[in-house]
Amino acid sequence: MERKCLMNEVDVIKVDPKNTSRIGKEKYTKIKGLSVHYCAAYVINRRSMGFVD
Repeated sequence: MERKCLMNEVDVIKVDPKNTSRIGKEKYTKIKGLSVHYCAAYVINRRSMGFVD
């Protein structure tokens, strides 16, 4: 993934995925109406943008 990003001149931001499923389940599954997996990805995205959950 990193190699492809570098080849296509896309920035790579590494994020610690620790507890993203738990946070996604507790905070966002009911609000967003999505599965735990989608909400965990949402938490990872928020972390990459600098938000703290």
